[in-house]
Amino acid sequence: MVAVGFVGLGDMGSRMVPHLLRANHRVSVFDVVPGRIDAMTALGAVGADSPAAAARDADVVISAVMSADIPGAHLGEGGILAGMRPGAALAVLSTTTPAMLQSLASQMPAGVHLVDAPLIGGVRYASEAALTVLLAGSDDATALAEPILDAFGQVVRVGPLGSGVAYKLITNVVVMAAEAGLREALDLADVLGASYQTTLDLLARGPMAAVVKRALDRDNPRALRDSAVDFDVLLAAGGEDNLPISAAGRRRLWAATEATSPPPVFVDLTSHATALPRFRNEPGRGQAGEPGLHGE
Repeated sequence: MVAVGFVGLGDMGSRMVPHLLRANHRVSVFDVVPGRIDAMTALGAVGADSPAAAARDADVVISAVMSADIPGAHLGEGGILAGMRPGAALAVLSTTTPAMLQSLASQMPAGVHLVDAPLIGGVRYASEAALTVLLAGSDDATALAEPILDAFGQVVRVGPLGSGVAYKLITNVVVMAAEAGLREALDLADVLGASYQTTLDLLARGPMAAVVKRALDRDNPRALRDSAVDFDVLLAAGGEDNLPISAAGRRRLWAATEATSPPPVFVDLTSHATALPRFRNEPGRGQAGEPGLHGE
């Protein structure tokens, strides 16, 4: 049994902690939303009242917070670093920038190991322990973290500290361009008076099949805003001038995110709710399953 601290119990973290419990690890958890802590303690985790408390006495601490929340979760009297002991390892799962990771690395307590371990795969992969973990850091640090992270799927060692974040951002360029491209394909369907359903059916027959399947997964609670924020992180790292396709994709996803109230979830990317404004209020045009050029 290994003592594990886990900070960040959102869509991903809440599905990852149960795997640690099933592996008989002692898991101490924290989240800013008390109800999320309660859900994990009901499964056998120990609730903590701060990130520092979750990290205290842990052999490995896992951080699964949004990039913008990294300073608040890790630094200060109540932060993760304040609770860590020498010899322990911190695994940062966040999709973040190399600069943010380097800033955190510069403030690590003496004797505490740091690895970056961002994830490939969404909520369904987290539930099924089928994630790919991009593990990066020194040999000593990765040796401590890997046996714990292995509970989440397949661990791939990708190089020294910072390599995990780098490769996660690189893969996100393709994945997120595909997400924005899917929305733009449906925008063109609106312009041409075509059917969303036929468009999605045809895209699902080719190399976009996995993207369409994920976009239509109604069991995926991911907020569409999180994808837009990931574009922000990507462009903060790479620069808009260097990544013009990503810059255009960010504009389209933020427009989609701000299109509806309540805020859309990821599956809404394929609905009329996130269409271009001039088509958004035209029922019957472009909706999945409704008549279009092909007369479904």
